[in-house]
Amino acid sequence: MNNLEMNPWQSFNEEYKHNGSHLLALTAFKNRTLLSHWLRPDGQIDQGLLQIESDEFPSLTPVLPEVAWDEREIYDLFGYYPQGHLDLRPLVRTPRWPREFVPLASDSPESSWNAEGPDNPSIRVQGDGITMMGVGPVHAGIIESGRFLFSLMGENVLHVDLHLFQTHRGVESLLEHTSLPHAAIVLSRVCGADSVSHQTNWAMAVEQIAGFAMNESLAWRRIMLLESERVLSHLNDLAQIPAGVGFQVAHQHGLALKEIWQQGMKEVFGHRLLFDTVRPGYAKQGDVPTVLALINTIQRSWTRWRQMVENHHGFQDRMHRVGTVAADDVVRLGGVGVVARASGVRFDARSLMPLYRGLSMTIPTYSSGDVSARFRMRLEEVEQSWKIIRQAATHLAAMISSREPLWTIPPDLSGDAVTFSESPHGLNCHVVRLEAGHIRRYHIRSGAFRNWPLLARAVTGNGIADFPLINKSFELCYSCNDR
Repeated sequence: MNNLEMNPWQSFNEEYKHNGSHLLALTAFKNRTLLSHWLRPDGQIDQGLLQIESDEFPSLTPVLPEVAWDEREIYDLFGYYPQGHLDLRPLVRTPRWPREFVPLASDSPESSWNAEGPDNPSIRVQGDGITMMGVGPVHAGIIESGRFLFSLMGENVLHVDLHLFQTHRGVESLLEHTSLPHAAIVLSRVCGADSVSHQTNWAMAVEQIAGFAMNESLAWRRIMLLESERVLSHLNDLAQIPAGVGFQVAHQHGLALKEIWQQGMKEVFGHRLLFDTVRPGYAKQGDVPTVLALINTIQRSWTRWRQMVENHHGFQDRMHRVGTVAADDVVRLGGVGVVARASGVRFDARSLMPLYRGLSMTIPTYSSGDVSARFRMRLEEVEQSWKIIRQAATHLAAMISSREPLWTIPPDLSGDAVTFSESPHGLNCHVVRLEAGHIRRYHIRSGAFRNWPLLARAVTGNGIADFPLINKSFELCYSCNDR
C-alpha cells in the first residue's frame, strides 16, 4: 500500500476520483486523523492522510458527493466537523443521545439517554398540493428498521428522505474490546447477507499484517464460500422482486429455490447463513460431490423458474423503465455492485482481488439502469457464480485431501491493513489497525452504505405504488448500516 501525503485534501481526493479510482473508505481515528483509501484501476491501494486541527476539517462533499454520508457519520460518531458540508443533519445520532455524547471520541463522557424526543429533521418539499407520507421504521413481515418520508404530488414521488441507522449496534466500538481470535465471531454477524464477505475481509487483514501466505487450497475454499453467499443473496432478491408487483407464483417458487440452496449451505458448510466459515488462516471445506449435486439439483428447477419470469410479459413490462438510475449518478455517488453494473458501470471488485486472479469470469453489465436491468443482472450473476463454484470444486477435488494445521494469530500483532471484497451488495471494505495484539480501530464500509442514496434517486419521479418494486430491486442491507 502506497502512503501519500497531500495538500490540499480536496484536490488530492478529487484527482483520484477523476483518474478512475474507487473510494474504499473515509476513516476517522481518535488521534484526530482522517484517512482516505482509494482502489486504483490496477488493484493497488493508495492512502491520503489529513491531520485534523481544532476538531474541524475541509469537507470533501462539495467536490465528491459520494462521501456525504461518510462525513455525516464521522461528525456523529467522532465530533469532527466537516467545514463546507451541505447537509449535516444527524445520520446515526438520535434525539436520545445527550449533546455531549460522541461515541467514538476518546474523551466522550459516560451519559444517560435522554427521554424520547422529536425525530431528526427531515428534508420536505414545500408547496401547494404537496402531501407527506411516512413508511416505517416498523415494517410488515420480518424486516429490519428503516423510515422513509415521501414528499408527494398526487401519486408522484418528488423526494424521499431516508432515516436509517435505527438500531445502531456499535460494532466498531465493540471490536476494540474484542480479542483477535473472537473478532471473527462478531464480524460473521455484522450482516446475514454479506457474512462471508465480512469474514474474508477480516481474515485477509490479519494475514496481511502477519505476512501469512495463503495456499491454493485455502484460496479456492474462500472463493467457493464467497460465491455460495452471492447465490444465496441473489436468489432471495430475485424472489422478492416479483412480490413487488403481486406476481405471487414467481415469488413463492423463487423462495423455494432460495430454501433449497439455503438448506444445502447447512448441509455442506454447517450454517444456513454461512456464519463462522472463514477466519484468519482458515476457510471451511465443503464436501465437493455434495456441492456439485446441489447445483445440479437446483438448476433443473431454476431453468423452469427463469423461463416463467422471462416469458411473463406483464411482469417484464412492470419492471421496464421503472426506478431508473443513470450511469452519471452512479459514478457521482459512488454506487457499487449490481446497482452500478445494471446502469452500465463496469466495475466488479473481484477483478482486482488477488484471490480471484487466474479465474475465468466475465463482468456482465446492462445500460438501462432500471428494475429490469437489476433483475437481469442477478439472473446472470447467479449462473456465473455456479460456474465459478464448479471451477473451485474441480481444483479442490484434484488436490490431495489432508488436514491442514491450524494457524494461530501471533499474540502481539501490530500494523494497519485495508482489505476489500465484492459482497452480494457490492464493494465491501474493512480498515483495520492492530496494536500489540489488540484492535485499535475497525471501520467497515459496506456496499449497501454506498447504494442507499442511489435508492432515493431511483424512487424520485416514479409513482408511490412503484416504491416496493424499486426497493426490492435494490434489496439493500439495513444491518450493515446498523453495525
